[in-house]
Amino acid sequence: LDRYRSICVAVDSGKVTGSWITPEFPAECVPADFSQFRQWFVGDAYNHCLYSQIIKSMGNIPWEAKEEMDFSAFRKEKKSPSAGGGFKKFVIELLGAFSRVIPEPLQKVVMVESYIKPVDIMRLQILLGVAPCPYRPEVKIVPTEADWEMRRKIKLGQGENCFESILKECIPLQIPRIYVEGYAGMARRGLAAFPKNPKVILTSNAYKANEGFKFWAAGQVERGVKLVVTQHGGHVGDGLWSTDDDHEIKIADRYFTWGWTRTNESKTVPMPSSMLASGKDCLPDPDGPILCVPCSFPRYPYLMFSVPQGPLVLEMIKFQERFFKSASPQVHSLCEMRLFPYSGWDEKLRWLDSAISPRIYQGNKSYYDHLSISRLCICFYNGTPFLETFAANYPTLLCWDPNYTELNESARPYFDRLREAGILHDTPGSATSKLNEIYQNPRSWWMSLEVQDAKNKFCDQFVRTNPDWLAQWKGELLKLMREGHEEV
Repeated sequence: LDRYRSICVAVDSGKVTGSWITPEFPAECVPADFSQFRQWFVGDAYNHCLYSQIIKSMGNIPWEAKEEMDFSAFRKEKKSPSAGGGFKKFVIELLGAFSRVIPEPLQKVVMVESYIKPVDIMRLQILLGVAPCPYRPEVKIVPTEADWEMRRKIKLGQGENCFESILKECIPLQIPRIYVEGYAGMARRGLAAFPKNPKVILTSNAYKANEGFKFWAAGQVERGVKLVVTQHGGHVGDGLWSTDDDHEIKIADRYFTWGWTRTNESKTVPMPSSMLASGKDCLPDPDGPILCVPCSFPRYPYLMFSVPQGPLVLEMIKFQERFFKSASPQVHSLCEMRLFPYSGWDEKLRWLDSAISPRIYQGNKSYYDHLSISRLCICFYNGTPFLETFAANYPTLLCWDPNYTELNESARPYFDRLREAGILHDTPGSATSKLNEIYQNPRSWWMSLEVQDAKNKFCDQFVRTNPDWLAQWKGELLKLMREGHEEV
């Protein structure tokens, strides 16, 4: 839809007189599975083919065929994700293989990509009376070729508008091979790799890209097995809109949140986060730098949620530049930018080319290790990093443009409390004014009654933790096991 709308804008501008396109969607561009589709979907070559298809279908931009495009990069089959290197990978694969021989009665709760530490997974499984099994086998993707005759048999309903008509043409060409040519084989391998008769399946995100899991779990859910999806990051439950949130709640029997609920939605269950508990011992260094944490999004929007996407990322960078321009010289000298692991807009080069750039961190410390040598954290986006600092009760300032980070009605009062306490700022000037005031002793400000009260009320809704989280998870999963036993 984003690509279609951008072409509509180009047409409406009246400035486009022609285009080079690849008129036929190449077989090399049919992704192997969903994770490869997601990887390609934010790249130039795949989008060239996608835009070509839309331009040809719409017919309102003159085009010429560009036949000599190099698609060699697409011919490399997707490699299975590595679980690590050397001995660690060997142990994980061995434990995954071991899970195949565990008796079925001891595999009533299956956890895959749960974002829970392996030792805590085993503790939770023992409490539930099932075999401790932190790893499951990786189901290999067997290469297949695109079968155009088979794909022509995919018949979708006639669209009600121009976009839906184009979508009807796009899906049979672009749907990953694992769901068409490789469907039967993956269904067999997925069924063989996982338990036959579980009562509860729990995951954070295996439903997205773990193909073997997806095929197996779909069959189990059809039998009545309960599916639990757990929150595993920020900007969940508080955004104005998110198709990811909607989809996760729709497919789950229970959705474990970090404190929030949805009106008229019984599936959302507030539970303490196992993931956020790991940063509880992170303490600031009063003599350390000021850690600045921005975000990055691909140049091509890849998900429908209320964050800056596409060229709006450039506005987000300008917002951050204004922040550093308005900081005092003493504050600016202490700031250290920890860039996002992947870059969609060459942020590192942009900052290095900027006259007001702070220091760019070049090391490989973990986020928590980096916090432990810093005095204060400034987060420039609504995401996981500030939830982790809140859970650790670590001095934090938030600064972002609310026009590009829209919130839903139920979340706004909690963010408003953060504003009133001076934690959240909507403008660079407001944030730097507070920073210039507190930077010498941020912990003293952070531990004040007003700041702690606002932070604690926010945490109860969006950053819930509890040292006894295992007992709460055990109770909820046992309840689901009983429900599953009645229905399966």
